[in-house]
Amino acid sequence: MIALFDMDGTLFPGDSQLRFARWIVRRHPWRRLYLLPLCLFGLLRALRLFDTPRMKRAFLCYAWHMSAEQLDTECQAFVRQELLQVLYSPVLERLREHQRCGHTTVLCSASPDWWTQHVGRALGFTHTIGTPLHPFTRVPFMPIIPPPGNNKGANKLTRLAALGITHADIGYTDSQADLPLLSICDRSVLINPAPAFAAQLPDAEILRPRGKEPLLRFLTSCLLGL
Repeated sequence: MIALFDMDGTLFPGDSQLRFARWIVRRHPWRRLYLLPLCLFGLLRALRLFDTPRMKRAFLCYAWHMSAEQLDTECQAFVRQELLQVLYSPVLERLREHQRCGHTTVLCSASPDWWTQHVGRALGFTHTIGTPLHPFTRVPFMPIIPPPGNNKGANKLTRLAALGITHADIGYTDSQADLPLLSICDRSVLINPAPAFAAQLPDAEILRPRGKEPLLRFLTSCLLGL
C-alpha cells in the first residue's frame, strides 16, 4: 500500500516557507532587510511580471549568502524546534498507522527540500520529495529550481513517477493544487479543506484538526519575524 502526504497545511498548520523566513529573521534580525526587495518582487508578481516559481525563488532572498552548512544547521533546528512541535495529531496518527502496517509513505511537498528532507527523515517517511534547488556553497540571491520546476500540481506526478509511483492507495492534502496528486489515489483525505475544494471531492474523508492561528496574525509574525 502506498500513502502520499502533502506537508504544509496537511502535517501542520500554515506555510513552512513563511515559518522558515520568520525563523531566520528572528535569529538574524538584520535579515529583515530582505523585506525591502520582497516588496518590489510582490509588485512585479501583482503586475504579472513574475510567475509563481520566480516569486518563490525571490522569496528565498532572506537566506542570501548564508553558507550551505549554516543553512542546513538552521533547517535542522527549525524542523526539530518548530515544525515537529506543531504537527496535527490526527494526521500524525494516520502516518504512524501506515508505518506500523509496513506501507510505503511518501512526503511530497512544494516547499524547498532545504528543510522538507529533514521533516521526512524525522518522521520516518519512506520517500521525501520537495522542490529541489541547485547546489551552492553560499545561497544565491535567487536560488535556481531545476526542471521540471516547482514541485506543485502536475510536477508532483513527474517526480513521483521518477520513483516508480504512478498509482497510490490514499492521498492526504489540504490543497486544491494537489488535485493532480489525488487523481492517482484510490482514496482522498482532506485536511481542513476550503468548502469549494471539498465540494470537488464529495467522496473524500475530511479531517479537521485544530491548531491554525488567524491568517493575518500568522502572516504578520512570519514576514516581520515577530
